[in-house]
Amino acid sequence: MTNLIAGLRAEGRRLTRPRKAILDVLEKSKYPLSAADVHARLKREQVAVDLVTVYRTLAVLKKLGLIAQVELGEGQFRYESRHGREHHHHIRCRGCGRIADLMLCPLKKLTALVERETRFTVEEHSLEFFGWCPKCQ
Repeated sequence: MTNLIAGLRAEGRRLTRPRKAILDVLEKSKYPLSAADVHARLKREQVAVDLVTVYRTLAVLKKLGLIAQVELGEGQFRYESRHGREHHHHIRCRGCGRIADLMLCPLKKLTALVERETRFTVEEHSLEFFGWCPKCQ
């Protein structure tokens, strides 16, 4: 929580009740959530936060590097907390939409090659897999 408070203060922002509640929802989730999912969970927990505030807060938390934005081929972004989680990728079932974490990253050598060939400095990358889970096969 100290990183969150420091990051918000550096941006001239406060740790408001909605920001803390949104971050708590993301930290409790086992998989990435859409803004609508976050909003629905807050509503269930009887935290009064409108959807616009959820979107704005997600943008601030992403800018601060406290959450990751994930695109899983659904036409929407999902978000997950970076706190206490190592870098990883995901796989999503095309049938039921189930999402699983892949706690590995085979792209370290490829990243070094991309940097060498392009002279870019790679800050982050995304690799997502799509297929059929055992129940949907």
